Amino acid sequence: QRMPRAARAGAANTLWFEGERVLADNTDGLGLVRDLEINHGARLAGKRILLLGAGGASMGVLPALLDAQPARVLVTNRTLARAERLVESYADSGRVELLPWGGTGSAACDVVINGTSLSLKGELPNLDARLIGPDTLCYDMMYGAEPTVFLKWAQENGAAKTADGLGMLVGQAAEAF
Repeated sequence: QRMPRAARAGAANTLWFEGERVLADNTDGLGLVRDLEINHGARLAGKRILLLGAGGASMGVLPALLDAQPARVLVTNRTLARAERLVESYADSGRVELLPWGGTGSAACDVVINGTSLSLKGELPNLDARLIGPDTLCYDMMYGAEPTVFLKWAQENGAAKTADGLGMLVGQAAEAF
């Protein structure tokens, strides 16, 4: 049985047994939001967020991002149709909109979250630097011993703060536990 977060995200990362039943939940989004707000001091309510990617990682965190009450969540992805499907599935929120891959949007974002797999390959998303402002927090869901190429690029382009996904991992694991 899928719990509400897993149902909304379309994916589960936590399973447990209650008698004969298998329950499924998704704790990724809560881990991300807690890391952003508690560990990095980001306030998401009323803010403009850019979510790079429309795959499983982005699907898993978008419900929790919306629960944090941002003014707007822009979604962009290399495959336009995939981004369109994700945006359409949250059309009822009135706060999710499509940004074409490489598009500029209308202003810098408060938070930019890389949910693509590009960091695993050492590649950059196609992102216009004008989306990074002097107060922007750039977050890569990937993590490692060194900053990802995305985080290095964000620093070079004036991001106020950068963070990797290690805190998200810890946060989602704590919630799962």
